[in-house]
Amino acid sequence: MTDPFHSRLARGVSRGLVAALGSVWLVACAQPAPPPPPASAPAADSQTLYRQIRDEIGEPTCSSTAQCRSSPVGQKACGGPEAYVVWSTTVSDGTRLRQLIDAYTRARQSDNQRSGLVSNCVMVNDPGARCEAGRCVAGPQGRPVM
Repeated sequence: MTDPFHSRLARGVSRGLVAALGSVWLVACAQPAPPPPPASAPAADSQTLYRQIRDEIGEPTCSSTAQCRSSPVGQKACGGPEAYVVWSTTVSDGTRLRQLIDAYTRARQSDNQRSGLVSNCVMVNDPGARCEAGRCVAGPQGRPVM
């Protein structure tokens, strides 16, 4: 046998729940659909941009350390640059190189988001750059980066 009090209580709760869910459904359906995302040009291929960066850097020759620079490139999935490139102000157009690096970084961010890629989140430090034997090199051992 069921208790009439509990039976009425259950029916009341059920009706209240149905009414509440119905209200939520009506409010949700009444909201306008979000606008479609703006059409944009397809992102440049990151590999193509990387090749353009390497071409712009060329052979980073120098006669003094003042002509050598290091710049962060790319984007790790958890933030921060992937690496640093070393370049020479006597060989590369700094403005053009910065534009290529910025485009490459945006492309890598997009690649990471699209693929769901994760990275090791280890911070990559700027190795700096110096002129050694007529070539811009990075780090204390003078190894070229990238």
